[in-house]
Amino acid sequence: MTVYTVFVIHLASRRVQIMGSTAHPDEAFMRQVGRTLTMADAETCRVLICDRDAKWSRPVRDVLQEAGIRIVQTPYRAPNANAYAERFVQSIKEECVDRIIPLR
Repeated sequence: MTVYTVFVIHLASRRVQIMGSTAHPDEAFMRQVGRTLTMADAETCRVLICDRDAKWSRPVRDVLQEAGIRIVQTPYRAPNANAYAERFVQSIKEECVDRIIPLR
């Protein structure tokens, strides 16, 4: 089973916040992530770098922009444009996910 997790990295402190996880990310889930982000870090989050996935739809981006967060979307097929997030995901996969044995 695939679980999608939305996370935010504060680059200055390298602090990672998990905004939410779900097996079925839909627009309602992403709007809730946006609201959570604006309430949790409204003072420190000024710019959000995100990929061009359809989950970051116009209504989701509008919620963030209304809170004063500038949205920067990475170019298509350019993982180095968001290298910090790519490295975090790689570290989680290597250090955690590959070592977990799921039991049912």
